[in-house]
Amino acid sequence: MFRMVRINTEVLELFLYFWEAVNDKEKVGEAFLADIATRKEMSVLFSEEFDGESVRRVLSSIANREILSDKTKAEGRFWNNNMWMLEDLSLTREMLAPVKQLNGEQFAGDLSGDLLIYFIPGHLDTYYKTQGELYINFFKLMFDHGTSEVMIDGLPLVDFIKSVI
Repeated sequence: MFRMVRINTEVLELFLYFWEAVNDKEKVGEAFLADIATRKEMSVLFSEEFDGESVRRVLSSIANREILSDKTKAEGRFWNNNMWMLEDLSLTREMLAPVKQLNGEQFAGDLSGDLLIYFIPGHLDTYYKTQGELYINFFKLMFDHGTSEVMIDGLPLVDFIKSVI
């Protein structure tokens, strides 16, 4: 029986727009930030100390070039990770390119059911797994300039995904 594996990068595309707009000093609307904060994909990150309002607040502080005061550990990490992306958008694009080139078929043989793999900008954990869904924290990817390969937890991206599914 054929297993279906799909790769979803919609949230990363929204964040890429956000990072590029902020980098270009364009105004990013609060409605756009609220939309990101309420995406189903982001809810896997939510806890007592980090929720949709945390996402919106962090992104708003970055967009408006304001200090994020009175923050939780998760909010601070999320702020730092987003600021890291803004430091070098070419590195961000190098990290994103292999993700967008992933082919779900290369993972289908390792599964007992269908799987949807989301790449999301997270805060603390490397990945989150639920029934039929795997969420990978984009901020945990590292681009190895020597091999031009994206690594996560010391493994090439494809090998990492295979190890957690």
